[in-house]
Amino acid sequence: MNIVVERTRMKYRNVRERAYYNIIDIEYHLKSVAIEGLIWCLQDMPDMTKAEEILINNFLDEYREYQEYDDIRNPLHPQLN
Repeated sequence: MNIVVERTRMKYRNVRERAYYNIIDIEYHLKSVAIEGLIWCLQDMPDMTKAEEILINNFLDEYREYQEYDDIRNPLHPQLN
């Protein structure tokens, strides 16, 4: 798995636990991840709730132009898996 995806998922899991699964706090964090351009990393996580999936898909659509997929920023130096 890509290092960016792993880091983003671990950071999200930590925030989610600290928020005690409060959907309002989770929504705020997901929105900030979307604005950072990394919401796509959280798609298809095995431990997601249905509400989180809905928010992720919504923010992915809403902030699609912000998303930075693999190697777009620096295509000459690919990420190591």
